[in-house]
Amino acid sequence: MVDSVSRLAAITGLTFLALSARAEAPPTLDQALARIRRNVQAFETQIPDFVCKERITSRNVAQKTGAVEKETIIESTFSGRQKRAPANQTTGTSFTEERQIETVNGRKSPGAAFPVGVFRLSGGYSSLLVMIFGAENQADYAFSLAPPTPDLLPGAFAIAFRSTGARQKIVEKDGAHSFKAAGRAWFDPASFEILRIEEQIQPKGGELGSDLPVIVEYQPVGIGESRFYLPSRVSASARRSVEGKAQRGEFVAEYSNYRKYGSETSIQFPE
Repeated sequence: MVDSVSRLAAITGLTFLALSARAEAPPTLDQALARIRRNVQAFETQIPDFVCKERITSRNVAQKTGAVEKETIIESTFSGRQKRAPANQTTGTSFTEERQIETVNGRKSPGAAFPVGVFRLSGGYSSLLVMIFGAENQADYAFSLAPPTPDLLPGAFAIAFRSTGARQKIVEKDGAHSFKAAGRAWFDPASFEILRIEEQIQPKGGELGSDLPVIVEYQPVGIGESRFYLPSRVSASARRSVEGKAQRGEFVAEYSNYRKYGSETSIQFPE
């Protein structure tokens, strides 16, 4: 009798474990991409006008010695606006980014233009997410489920991606160039919201001397009565050779203090 009860308990336990495993099974690639694209569409069309604090740290670093040759810290008010077409006030939206610079290295410097000689990345805030996972660009990328990385984002699932066409462009000082790209993105398993993107961009031609790694980290943000996953940190670095001297540019933008109130990716080196 005891053995029968023990066997029944063991079988029941195995059944429970099997049911739990099925309940926590990761989504298929197609299921995940469908949910992700709905979130991206909401990112483009449903985020209310907002304003937040932006802090940019830009460095020019000597590649040989690692010495910081120049550092610029820019404090700005950054805003996202939903601009609507007059003919259709409900669906004709276009998400745009605007920046009002307040200080440069602690000194007041009102305006929208970056100081001369600053290494900067444009379009990392929203363009990267929309470019890779937006419905209109799905034909330009190939996707696959990637192994989990619990040490980086516990519980998140990852999708690997790589570009397949040449329609994507990166803007450099000497003009626009097509590029190849590959990377991974991590998503919340319950909401399918974006948590992190890591991408290696490989421009074809231009002044960039090597790959351009870009990382965008996201956090849930309350704006009004709704919650959205918006960038908290954007970072990038790139190398080039100037008159035989190797140089590296480093860029970090941090976003905080969100409150209620799509574009091309570009990279610029100092003159």
